[in-house]
Amino acid sequence: MHTLEKQFQLLITYITYKPWPQRGVAFLLGAGGSLGFAPVFLFPALLLSLSGIWFLLDQTIEENPSFLKIFWLGWFFGLGHFTAGLYWVTYALTVDLATFWWAMPFALFGLPSILAVFTGISFLLTSYWPYKGISRSFAFAAIWVGVEWLRGYLFTGFPWNLLGYAWAFSSEMSQLASLGGVYGLSFLTILMATSLVYIAGRRPVERNIALSIYLIAAFCWLWGKEHLKSPEVISSPPLAIRLVQPSIPQTLKWDPAQKEANLQKLLDMTIQPSHLPLKAIIWPESAISFFLEQDPARRFLIAESLPKGAYLFTGGLRRTDSTPLSIWNSLLVLNDRGDIVTHYDKSHLVPFGEYLPFRAFLDGIFGKGSIKKITAGTVDFTAGSGPTTLPLPELPSFSGLVCYEVIFPRAVINPTQSRPGWIINVTNDAWYGNTSGPYQHLEAARFRAIEEGIPLVRAANSGISAVFDAYGQMTGSLKLNEKGVLDVLLPTPTRTVPFYARWGDWITLGLVLVLLGLAWLLSLIRERNPL
Repeated sequence: MHTLEKQFQLLITYITYKPWPQRGVAFLLGAGGSLGFAPVFLFPALLLSLSGIWFLLDQTIEENPSFLKIFWLGWFFGLGHFTAGLYWVTYALTVDLATFWWAMPFALFGLPSILAVFTGISFLLTSYWPYKGISRSFAFAAIWVGVEWLRGYLFTGFPWNLLGYAWAFSSEMSQLASLGGVYGLSFLTILMATSLVYIAGRRPVERNIALSIYLIAAFCWLWGKEHLKSPEVISSPPLAIRLVQPSIPQTLKWDPAQKEANLQKLLDMTIQPSHLPLKAIIWPESAISFFLEQDPARRFLIAESLPKGAYLFTGGLRRTDSTPLSIWNSLLVLNDRGDIVTHYDKSHLVPFGEYLPFRAFLDGIFGKGSIKKITAGTVDFTAGSGPTTLPLPELPSFSGLVCYEVIFPRAVINPTQSRPGWIINVTNDAWYGNTSGPYQHLEAARFRAIEEGIPLVRAANSGISAVFDAYGQMTGSLKLNEKGVLDVLLPTPTRTVPFYARWGDWITLGLVLVLLGLAWLLSLIRERNPL
């Protein structure tokens, strides 16, 4: 036994002190942690991943190494985490592989390499914390989530697979998002993970504090369960809606020869009989490739397919009638007479997907038009003015979101306007095939419903279309790659505005400061209890 312990200690020492073995382990830990997210939801893998990397980081800081070594430890962990978690991004390039084959390595490793800088920075900042033990782990949790929050804003932001999303498998735990947002669950996740190191430790005070973290998690689950038992929602007449999921392959979506056939498929699905008196039909993002504002004949054709008094919500393109040409990726609303009564223009555009960043610079290096955006056409989309509450006669007001706009906490409704009755998210996940991307996208939408206390309706081209109530519970869905319609009654918002919806990111900032304060107090406790 003594020999085994010695060999184990030598292995730990080798990993801790030798840079490349350490970085390789960090990469594997990061990759393994991605299994905690949709669709696998192997939550223990995420806890063990974070616990393992915390052990390495803590030991490395104790070694008093260079700051560069600590940064690279975090960077390699992030590289593994984001490469495994975002591999599906490369699938979008296979739609036009002949054009974008060269970009696949950049999509697979380039984006994770950039995102890994954030994890490297969080590790580096943690090394400046002057106290040891569980105090340092609390500081690490505060710094990690603070940097995670910055990732959602800097360089247009990309808050994908925030740690809190790993709780989407539990309706009870997910209710905490109504109090602290998805970032609040990120705090709890990393505290639970780092506490594992101290549960098995030799310091009774730190062991008790670590165990208390798990008691708090159990209390949160019980609170969430009770929260779901007594929902408080606004009473209103039932509203029947239909989600249309045509499941048109991305290779055919913009094929000029398929335009009419694609439209006819949508119309045929729209006119299918229903057991409900439908008042709203929702088609997915860019459901049709025509410019409806300039096409009254097709608007009239669509209107004929609608039930009397019903509205159609459809993703589509808008453009200016004059030069310079501007194009918007929009959500259009048509009435049963074929009039476009309102619209929402996507404001948070996808870099390289809907516009080419630094276009003039790239054209100067590679030649004009050599580098193209992934979506069809050569003109960059124009960004809209941001989320807005849009009223409609005889229907609840709504806030529109196009595609990945739904992944941004506190950016799905306009806080200066009246609260909408529902959120409509149209998307086209056909780009990503049968990968984990559509599942992860779906769970982000679920959290926006919980955070805002507003039902969210998600219409996707190839899936996953779904309806979430104001507590994030799914009331109906269509599977990935399934062709079909979903007829449901629209849920209603909560009576009271959730705490997170009122205060937003101030809560995240407050939790960061509270954790740093607790970390300082724990350092005092450690000094007074050295054993």
